[in-house]
Order: sequence, then structure tokens, then C-alpha cells
Amino acid sequence: MPQTYKILGQVFTTPNTFANIYVTGSNAADSAVINSIYFCNQGVSTANVDLIIRPITETLANKHYIVRNQKIEGSSTFLLNLGVTVGNNTIIAANTKYNPGQAGVSNTSFSAFGIEIT
Repeated sequence: MPQTYKILGQVFTTPNTFANIYVTGSNAADSAVINSIYFCNQGVSTANVDLIIRPITETLANKHYIVRNQKIEGSSTFLLNLGVTVGNNTIIAANTKYNPGQAGVSNTSFSAFGIEIT
């Protein structure tokens, strides 16, 4: 099984909408190890972010949250060192939320790094 060290995915989110950072392949042998995910708030307003990992066949539920409502100050970066393994047909997605009264313009990006196994 070949292993590829790589940027698994990068996404710039739209507020209040989950965006897929990475989706593992559909072959039975496809899997990945997610080593780290960076959350970068490039704006000046505080943002709250969510990170979920779920099987593609399941509807989003509370059990899928890895991070929920993590506060990230403006112009700051938050790092998760994970070491999480996922099998085939798995979604890693993120969402950005702003507090009431703050601008709803997304300035938050997410980058996932790890090993893809096929």
C-alpha cells in the first residue's frame, strides 16, 4: 500500500456552511492519517470554528465533532496535532461562525496535513 505524505486539503470557508477539507477515497483500501490541521483566522474579528470527521454515509450528529465553537481571535492561528486515522469514505469538514453583530465575511482558512494510504 503506497503512502503519500501531503497536504490533504485546504479550504477557505463561507460562514455557517460546512466545507469539506478532505474526503478519503471510496476503495476499501483507501485511508489516511491526519497529522495536523491549522485554523487560520485572517480577519480582525473573532471567529468560532467547528471541525467534524464523519463517515460519508452518516448525517452530521453531535458524535462527529472534533472541535465545536473553538474561539480564534482575529489574525490568529490555532493548531490541532491529531494523529487521527480514517478509513475510506470519510469526510473531514470545517465551519466558521461569527458572533452576532460581527461582519459575516469569511476570512478563515483550514489546512490538513498527513499521510494518504491507497
